[in-house]
Amino acid sequence: MKSTKIYTMVSSKASLDSAIKQLGPGPCALDFETTSLTDGGGHVRLVSLCNGRGQFLVDFYQIKGGFNAVAKLFDREEVEWAVFNNGFEGRWFQMAGCRPRLIDVGHMRRAVLGGGRFGLKVMVKWDLDIDMDKEEQRSDWSKPTLTESQLDYAYLDADLTWQLYRHWNAKMNQHHWRGAYLLNDMWPAVAEMEDAGILLDAKNHKALIKDWIKVQRKQMDIIRKYLTEDDVANINSDKQLSDFFARILPDHFLAGWERTEKAGQLSMKNTNLKLMAGLSGEGPLAALLEGLAGYKTISKYLSSFGETLLTAAAKHPDGRIRPRYNVAAARTGRFSSSDPNSQQVPRDKLLLGTATSVRKSFISRRGTRLVSLDYSGIELRCLALVSGDAQLLEDTVNGDVHLEVAQLIAGHELDKTTPAGKALRQAAKAVSFGIIYGISSWGLSGAMKTSEQQAQDMIDAWASRYPDAFAYRHYQMDEAKKTGFIECVGGGTIYMTREPMLTRCANYGVQRSALAVMARAITRHKDTLDGERACKRQSKTLMISTIHDALIDEAATKDAKRCLALMQTDMEQGYLDVFPDAPLDRLVEGGTGADWHRLD
Repeated sequence: MKSTKIYTMVSSKASLDSAIKQLGPGPCALDFETTSLTDGGGHVRLVSLCNGRGQFLVDFYQIKGGFNAVAKLFDREEVEWAVFNNGFEGRWFQMAGCRPRLIDVGHMRRAVLGGGRFGLKVMVKWDLDIDMDKEEQRSDWSKPTLTESQLDYAYLDADLTWQLYRHWNAKMNQHHWRGAYLLNDMWPAVAEMEDAGILLDAKNHKALIKDWIKVQRKQMDIIRKYLTEDDVANINSDKQLSDFFARILPDHFLAGWERTEKAGQLSMKNTNLKLMAGLSGEGPLAALLEGLAGYKTISKYLSSFGETLLTAAAKHPDGRIRPRYNVAAARTGRFSSSDPNSQQVPRDKLLLGTATSVRKSFISRRGTRLVSLDYSGIELRCLALVSGDAQLLEDTVNGDVHLEVAQLIAGHELDKTTPAGKALRQAAKAVSFGIIYGISSWGLSGAMKTSEQQAQDMIDAWASRYPDAFAYRHYQMDEAKKTGFIECVGGGTIYMTREPMLTRCANYGVQRSALAVMARAITRHKDTLDGERACKRQSKTLMISTIHDALIDEAATKDAKRCLALMQTDMEQGYLDVFPDAPLDRLVEGGTGADWHRLD
């Protein structure tokens, strides 16, 4: 071993084994420098190791056989490697045939404060107040001899990761650690889904895009009946629309219109347009606002799920979409995904009078079937369980909560098979989900197109039937005011600030518990499939996606039925991990099929 500054260079298998023994047992920071950012075609050049027992920098080009020849030295039960982005290091270890224990310091932070997306440089600045110099990050790590600047840079990442580990470890209790591992343990499943991808039926999707363009043109025609080009030249310009409405509408109406945070313009989000349309009553203004809301909706479909999906599929010779799944990117801990944003793929619905199914564009390969199950009404189930509301749980599990709410609103029993019954039941969803999100009577009146008093009556009726669920928001609000945090079922906390908002207090705990259920299901299902593959079963089955509260596999046709049964067990057990002894009736729905739209 050759000493260089505060770290010791390691250049043999024996000295690496000695270094790892010196560092363990317990936690130790680890960071790779690689010749490519993915495990395809590149190599691990360096690994930096750091804790209170030692500091080492390993050059695998100096070790016979390189990283793959010695990777299993890291696979020790008594050592836990602290990393930033466990999916990155984890993939390289996995390719080398081992899976050592990794803990992601980013997930430690998320377990205390709540989810979010950030890089190591940002986290180091936030938590350690240190400005990282990333100039060497993209330098040539394949050179036979590296510069001293490269070596120092490589070591520093592990040193800072160790400081982050110590920083957050000091703030965490057992409940926080449970939340950290909840997020941390998903990385092998996420890696499999990212690598496998999901096949897009390009022909079907192109036809769907044509239908959407027709719908968009119809919405444009509706808007132009009430809004000339002299009024607003470009209806895609939120600023022009804001300026127009600010000129023509009275101050008392504008006072209730949400504004953008930065520019202070009238917000042209779809939800705000619908709300203001509902509050404006009948007439040209309501028709214009509804038209704009519809235009925004179909334009969102086209921009997010139109050519975007075709472009993403065209990047790969096999025509499969391979999104990046961002674990706990949302403040609540929920997933996001990018390139493309598959997490926002909409459910099958009637879109502005036109039946549409993006799911139909996701198909299986020849000789295989898609296998998918979706948690049914998971948010209402979670609200019932976290609040201890027995009536809401009963209605959600054994009844029809939306029908029950519709009947409360109507004041009499309804037949949900009739057009009127269906319409009222659909409207009742806005009440239940609005309450989950902490909606006010003013907001609900716009959504339901009714008076504020009638909206308040709906809220009161809901609260009367589900008092514990309704009180949950105030319990969370009280906790957040006292501590700045709310405690989450499944582990961890979310920082709510010293001036918490009721809407977030009503919703964040529910969303986090739903994420906890999904996280446990994802982790369990990956472990189950790995076990099956080891026994030469489900050998062609792949985890290919998670969208909303659904899991999607692709399995050989002969294996699909068994795969579905395994998935159901894993999703049920994941639910019970978070809510022990909770009823499992009607918990999941789905099946197998040639495309995601048709499952049986």
